[in-house]
Amino acid sequence: MFYRPFGKTDIRVSQLGFGCMRFPLKDDNDPKSIDEPVAKKMLYYAIDNSLNYLDTAYGYHSGMSEVFLGNVLKDGLRKKVFLATKLPVYLIKEKSDTTKYFNEQLQRLQTDYIDMYLLHGIDKKAWKTIQECEILKFLDDAKSSGRIRFCGFSFHDDIELFKEIVDYYPWKFCLIHLNYVDIHLQAGIEGLEYAHKKGLTVIIMESLRGGKLVKRVPQEVLNIIAQSRFQQSPVEFALRFLYNRPEITCVLSGMSSMEQVKQNIEFASQNHINTLDNRELKLYEQARTVYKSRIKINCTDCGYCMPCPQGIPISFIFELLNDFYIYDATEESRMFYNKFIENQADKCTECGQCEEKCPQKIEIVKELKIIHKVLK
Repeated sequence: MFYRPFGKTDIRVSQLGFGCMRFPLKDDNDPKSIDEPVAKKMLYYAIDNSLNYLDTAYGYHSGMSEVFLGNVLKDGLRKKVFLATKLPVYLIKEKSDTTKYFNEQLQRLQTDYIDMYLLHGIDKKAWKTIQECEILKFLDDAKSSGRIRFCGFSFHDDIELFKEIVDYYPWKFCLIHLNYVDIHLQAGIEGLEYAHKKGLTVIIMESLRGGKLVKRVPQEVLNIIAQSRFQQSPVEFALRFLYNRPEITCVLSGMSSMEQVKQNIEFASQNHINTLDNRELKLYEQARTVYKSRIKINCTDCGYCMPCPQGIPISFIFELLNDFYIYDATEESRMFYNKFIENQADKCTECGQCEEKCPQKIEIVKELKIIHKVLK
């Protein structure tokens, strides 16, 4: 396993991190039903092969990810890994909630300290909660008492807010969405470079965009990958783009099978820093162009259209439609639309408020009608 420094500390972490939100399930319709014997073997193999960064969160597997990890790590493995989990900021309503959830996480994980503790999924709403409920003061107190070693945050909003948050508090690290297609989404490459310059360790999530960059890869993209001087799979092509960057310390992968664990560990055992030349980087530009050409709705997820009077999550529905065409994610998009969206596109009353505020001038009312027919 190739290791990278965790900021200016003496800690070195594996460049591949185990994202603990996609363990194999006994029942695909029940996220709590982790197939524990299989998942344990995967974790044991990863740790035996020197992977030392495990990333979970309060809500992963509907709360069972932390419980499962606690049971796996209690028999001597806890000291062999750096354990990262996240405070569910979205559940915080008052100051006392932070302590309540943190203590529950310690119990679930069967530990008395967390190595890397993140504030989960910060956006504008969560950032307001963090300040109003004095969560940063809680972090200070928990660090002083030794219950937290390093404080960080995961992020899902625009670059301006990202920079504000980076500059606001002495964070040690951050977790951002990045892959070779989404270089300008949320924090993006600009955020990566900004955080690194400010001294933060940067860890990456959505390296494969939830698997979309390796499932049903368009033939055009496969042809581009074949032009590389490296003989590589779509997975390796995607990971190499990130491992190439010296600003990145660790790339998370939500592995769901032993095969994925073995393949990812083998690839992560090599040093890929600065191995991509200009010719190789142009291949990523070409592949990105192919994916972007499949976009159906030019939504930037700015949020100006929200809130919808009918409660329709407009930008999220647009994202599902784009994924449907960009990544051939037909099953995934329909599943999310029909299982998780209560106020679907057919609830639109054509009031037009969203279109008045949309800076991209999208015909939202018209698009919602089309989307409902495609995804329903």
